Amino acid sequence: MAAASKKRRNVIIAMDGSDASLNAFNWYRTMARKESDRITLVHAVEIYHSIYTSPLFHDIPFAVDVNAVRKAYADHKIDTENKLYDLALLMKSFCIEGKVRSVHADDPGEGLVRIAEELEADMIVMGTRGQNKLRRTVTGSVSDYVLHHATAPVLICPPKHVIK
Repeated sequence: MAAASKKRRNVIIAMDGSDASLNAFNWYRTMARKESDRITLVHAVEIYHSIYTSPLFHDIPFAVDVNAVRKAYADHKIDTENKLYDLALLMKSFCIEGKVRSVHADDPGEGLVRIAEELEADMIVMGTRGQNKLRRTVTGSVSDYVLHHATAPVLICPPKHVIK
């Protein structure tokens, strides 16, 4: 029994730069965090969406310019590295030790589920934008996807529970 109580939890916190994800991080750190937790802040990246919606592609009506693709990919890589650096600073500002990771996927929910399995997560923490049922049905929801596909428990922090 004593050994089970000393097990360190692997906690994944989904961070996309939104107020909802910051709210979830703050809720976790003030309400659920244990000193022994292994924390990984995960930024799920939709690489195809971010590259192909780049303004560089708006000027290429019928052909793909290889240099434009390379430029968009390089910009995307720098943007992702900057976001990961900001996440590391966020943890440091609250004296929290942990890791930051990015995961690339066609859909952020798929990426979060995949990395949670890879890291053998004991819990996934994430925010939600609070979309109504109709909008979630039409556009989908990352939190709904993760909730229904993850093998680890998922803690979803609604936007009305703002903690600063």
